[in-house]
Amino acid sequence: IQFSSEERQNPPHKIYSYTYHGETVYYINAACCDNFNDLYNSDCQLLGHPDGGITGRGDGTMQDFNKTKTDEKLIWEDPRKP
Repeated sequence: IQFSSEERQNPPHKIYSYTYHGETVYYINAACCDNFNDLYNSDCQLLGHPDGGITGRGDGTMQDFNKTKTDEKLIWEDPRKP
């Protein structure tokens, strides 16, 4: 994971998997609250930004994500100490 070779972020990077519209997706939190959080499909294609950014509502393309996602699993968390 490329995050391991970058400077540690606060909050630390985490990757979660969810079920969203019947598909497994992967959510990566941004390094800061004013940045978008990324959502990828199982082919590593960026689907959009369900939340984060200045408004906290992402890019507006996945407004139902936080209400309809299920099966949350923490896949990876940056283990480095601040």
